[in-house]
Amino acid sequence: MHIVTIKRTVPRKRSIRRLADDFFALENQVEFAIEALLLGALLAMSAWPIAEAAEAINRLM
Repeated sequence: MHIVTIKRTVPRKRSIRRLADDFFALENQVEFAIEALLLGALLAMSAWPIAEAAEAINRLM
């Protein structure tokens, strides 16, 4: 009688950090910088009216 052993390989779970590292390793650095600048500009443009409204409310009080 022969004993048959079966080796089962379980795939490792990939962490979010590793997935992000793999993604950004392929991302073009210049493209990333341009997108970051555009995001910053959008944030600044959306924060400006909120700051102005807060200042107007402050003047009324």
